[in-house]
Amino acid sequence: MVTLCVPVFKNLSKQPFSTKTLVLSIFHATLPGTFVLLISFFAFLHCWMNAFAEMLRFADRMFYKDWWNSKSFSNYYRTWNVIVHDWLYYYAYQDLLWLLKKRFRKGVMLAVFLISATVHEYVLTMSFGFFYPVMFCLFAFFGVIFNFMMNDKWTSPIWNVMLWTFLFIGQGIQLCLYCQEWYAQIHCPLTEKTFLGLVTPRSWSCRL
Repeated sequence: MVTLCVPVFKNLSKQPFSTKTLVLSIFHATLPGTFVLLISFFAFLHCWMNAFAEMLRFADRMFYKDWWNSKSFSNYYRTWNVIVHDWLYYYAYQDLLWLLKKRFRKGVMLAVFLISATVHEYVLTMSFGFFYPVMFCLFAFFGVIFNFMMNDKWTSPIWNVMLWTFLFIGQGIQLCLYCQEWYAQIHCPLTEKTFLGLVTPRSWSCRL
């Protein structure tokens, strides 16, 4: 992070915006972004969950499955975080299907994706202290598209390579844009706090 991200994003607001700069920034953030993904997975879903399961003598330790072997995004979503997936499946997806008398399955799936994306974005907003819906857009739009495009009918190992490629790029985009916004919030603080100012990303207009 210190070597690949801080030198790039700390002074990015001082450079004129260009597509080349943005693409190079995303590539700089791809490797550390993937490290963040793997470290977060290991720290939370493996260490944190297993520690509490051990202390509380909770027998069911199925917090995740072999998501790294997934050949489709639909399987990845089912195996990455089993706890959240099962909760959404039984208490959001199934209940919405029951309310709609088992109609509009794709619409219900889309609604569950939007709920999950909103909660994920809320957590990041509270953690970072600013609103920048990168996670929401990637999850609610591209995540849904990939879920339907890369489904369980694809079984060739090449699809696992494709999935990891998209994960690499997605993590790079997230880390890149969030880092840009983080330093833009520091370099160009709001002079007057208004609702529009709070929900408008500072990185869009911050140029020193």
